Amino acid sequence: MGIVVVRASDTVAHLFEEGADVDRDMPVGTAYRLRDGWHLKHARRHDRFAWVGPYDSPEEAAEHYTPIEATGPIPRIAV
Repeated sequence: MGIVVVRASDTVAHLFEEGADVDRDMPVGTAYRLRDGWHLKHARRHDRFAWVGPYDSPEEAAEHYTPIEATGPIPRIAV
């Protein structure tokens, strides 16, 4: 699976699966430009592991994208 980067602005870029309709399909992730570089937020993960980075560009973030299906669920540890 390839990833296509679609820049929305100077500080936001959406990552889509190759072949996706960028006007209709949900992105697999969004790259945000923060103070220390570009950070990737996975679209389907909603915990602290959803964020990775920093990277020098959204294209570099796309190179490091790992589908959530490949990583699986993160086990919860009760404390």
